[in-house]
Amino acid sequence: MTHAPLPPPGVGSPFLTIDDALILRRGVRGVVAVDVRLIGAHPTAGAEVVAFLEAEGLETSMQRIEHMQPPPLRRLVFRYAGNRAELTVAPNAAD
Repeated sequence: MTHAPLPPPGVGSPFLTIDDALILRRGVRGVVAVDVRLIGAHPTAGAEVVAFLEAEGLETSMQRIEHMQPPPLRRLVFRYAGNRAELTVAPNAAD
């Protein structure tokens, strides 16, 4: 599998960090599709995450949700079902 390049420190996307990219790569090992759920209305988070996952060769879909109770404790949270993953993106979580 070819990996999408990581942005250099301090350059590039305003949402994804290098640590986020590493978490995403680790989280999608063994999956073929990812359903992304974006909490809130961050202007770039959903598009950045989807673009990153598609560059990794994964099928993606995205859904925006207003809030979640209880809210996630981390910015990126995975749940798995077979070879599919559901990724909850919580831009306001305090990782």
